[in-house]
Amino acid sequence: MGQNNPLLSQESQSNLDKKMDLLIGQMTLEEKIGQMSQFNGFGGTIPEDFKEKIRSGAVGSVLNEVNTETLNEIQRIAVEESRLGIPILVGRDVIHGFKTILPIPLGQAASWNPDLVEKGAEMAAIEASSVGIHWTFAPMVDVTRDPRWGRIAESLGEDPYLTSVLGSAMVRGFQGSDLSEKGRIAACAKHFAGYGAAEGGRDYNTAGIPENELRDVYLIPFEACINSGVFTIMSAFNEVNGIPATGNEFLLNQILRSEWKFKGFVVSDWESVIQQVTHGYTPDSKAAAAQAIRAGVDMEMASTSYAEYIPVLLEEGLISLQQIDESVRKILSLKFRLGLFDNPFTDASEYPELVNPEHLALARKLARQSLVLLKNADGLLPLSVDLKKVAV
Repeated sequence: MGQNNPLLSQESQSNLDKKMDLLIGQMTLEEKIGQMSQFNGFGGTIPEDFKEKIRSGAVGSVLNEVNTETLNEIQRIAVEESRLGIPILVGRDVIHGFKTILPIPLGQAASWNPDLVEKGAEMAAIEASSVGIHWTFAPMVDVTRDPRWGRIAESLGEDPYLTSVLGSAMVRGFQGSDLSEKGRIAACAKHFAGYGAAEGGRDYNTAGIPENELRDVYLIPFEACINSGVFTIMSAFNEVNGIPATGNEFLLNQILRSEWKFKGFVVSDWESVIQQVTHGYTPDSKAAAAQAIRAGVDMEMASTSYAEYIPVLLEEGLISLQQIDESVRKILSLKFRLGLFDNPFTDASEYPELVNPEHLALARKLARQSLVLLKNADGLLPLSVDLKKVAV
């Protein structure tokens, strides 16, 4: 968050800091690297080698696993069979609803109704947490103005103000006022930054954005989400003015940390750490890991360059142990605030039935308000008055 969590009392914050100091002081380097590593799911059956990874403390987070029984078993192994018993953070793209489907974010933006958008995010958080998910990779607050871009439907449109208002509403809906409350999940504003400005609308492409335009258009929604208390930020795939966002010290260190005072943690997008090599910015995965850590990426999604190279990068003095400890502290802080150290297990019976009438009614209301009526006022388009249908 922008500062230490204002929802925690000074005493609670002090107690949290003491708990993290004690835990970090007991951790081996391998266990610290584990907290910085996120692994993809496996469709319900946990491989034996992955169980061993959990036992050794080499896993901090998983994504794309939604089977409650499987997730509870992952947590059981982590808290009962690993040396320090640190629970696993479970992430998922909860973009427009979970089991109850809401309009796409671009449709929700057409509602112009932040209160309803917030309620939709709250509903999605309840449903997602009922299966064991703690963290969503949403909202996507990339301002985008090129209809050729393939992910425009996931955006909130072309306007930085509307994107800020609705992105902040989603953050509030997902997180509420207390993350430890049942039915709340951590939000993640993505993709920082300039992802929606890819040249030619080509995904992953470079984005050439003058700094004044970057600050006046593309960064505004992210700052709004931080001011609304978002706990995590996702770094983008793309380059910004020749430097990959995931290794971009100007974006992540200067703007995000120094100027905005963001205290949460940064997760890379899918393998975006090693994609610095694809961009031609670093010669190999080892250099990519070093650059991402120096830039301030705290958790690596899917790829394993942190696990492979952090020990040797420390030996060579290319990164510092202080940088590693700071990343681990941010990740552990979220786990504590989610209440995972108190109870990481999920009991679906404690939640409302999925796709219940109340949720369906909310989805229907938001869908109705997302409808847009197109009128050919004063014959603006050269269409026959006898025309009954038109393909859009």
